[in-house]
Amino acid sequence: MSVAIRVQEWLSVRKRAQDMATLRGMLGPSPELRLLDIGGGAGAATQRFATGCGEIVVLEPDSRKVALGRRLRPTIRFEEGHAETAPFSDASFDRVVSVVAFHHMEDQEKALAEMWRVLRPGGRLVIVELAKARAPGPVARWLAGMRHVEHLSFLDPVELAAKLETHGFRGVTTREGARCYFVAASK
Repeated sequence: MSVAIRVQEWLSVRKRAQDMATLRGMLGPSPELRLLDIGGGAGAATQRFATGCGEIVVLEPDSRKVALGRRLRPTIRFEEGHAETAPFSDASFDRVVSVVAFHHMEDQEKALAEMWRVLRPGGRLVIVELAKARAPGPVARWLAGMRHVEHLSFLDPVELAAKLETHGFRGVTTREGARCYFVAASK
């Protein structure tokens, strides 16, 4: 199974290379920053956009991806868990990011509340997502296997930006990417 995960992540990072560079610029990695990647898998993309941060943590619900990430990327801390119940202290991260994972979160409202909670005042949240029009259809999800049969809820940029504002995030901006879109905000 680890081969399948590695191939999936390699393909995902490869097709989103331009967007990963944009994300890196939006995050501004530096040695004093603590970054949390929610739904970061085994960390292939995380390694691309977060290198240079003082501490990098991936929160991932799939235990196989957590184990693989720990084995392949020892400089990144991997924790098994869900966005809706993040196992971290209040205000413990300078940056929180979720890359093409928000649509998997069963309770997006609770996930946003947790992102707000773990982000320090003045910290930055960046969510990278697929627009509804670019979301995989049922046949593509079926072909991709079991990892895509759970709840999926795709939002357009305006809808996601409104959710962030409802949760108290300020300075909410949206930006089109090559294969996705970005919604960024501060606490």
